[in-house]
Amino acid sequence: MEITKNLIVYKHKKHSRLTNFNLGNNYKDKFGKIHYLKDVNGLSINFVTSQSSFILNKTIENDVLTDEWLQNHPDVINGWERTDVQEKEQIDTKNTLDSAQAIIEAAKMNIKDVMDFAKLHKMNMNSNTDVLRAHIIKVAQESPEKFMETHFDPEKDYRVFILDALKSKNLSYKNSTFMYGKQAIGTNEEQVIVWLKDNKDIFALIKHDLRGETPKAKSKTKEKV
Repeated sequence: MEITKNLIVYKHKKHSRLTNFNLGNNYKDKFGKIHYLKDVNGLSINFVTSQSSFILNKTIENDVLTDEWLQNHPDVINGWERTDVQEKEQIDTKNTLDSAQAIIEAAKMNIKDVMDFAKLHKMNMNSNTDVLRAHIIKVAQESPEKFMETHFDPEKDYRVFILDALKSKNLSYKNSTFMYGKQAIGTNEEQVIVWLKDNKDIFALIKHDLRGETPKAKSKTKEKV
């Protein structure tokens, strides 16, 4: 109902029952500015409640003024939860739709996508594909933003490559630094990715090694005298 959407609910974080909660009619914000609680006529009023939860209505002008004053009050920020019902509904709707979209994407993943995602999220790689997919769908449901960020990361293949290269010892990580042999190639993944892009021959060499292949030597043509 539209009326319900207009409500703002305040609920005390610790107590389910209050005898008397008096915030007075003014407070200083962190900049030292004093804020007064006033009604629609500009008259100063006190805020007092004996309830651990109460409701304000955004269609009532006095309630709007009270809400604007309350939500920045230090005692309210520290001790009360404020819920704008309409905002919460919008957030919940977005989260539900985002979760649904992420689950659809997870269900469409091929075997390589599943294995790559599992590696990046340090899942048990001894599990079969269906088990890994189920774990991934759970991530998509609970953390759709996290799932989408990993799944559609344009550098995902490089990140998986780095993990595989570390496991095969083609790369190493010592003293907070990634190493290729004795050469430092970066202190984080982003720097290593740049290095790999700049050193495509080494990148290709390691890729061949990871696949168990021997790179073909380039044939040299004899120069004519």
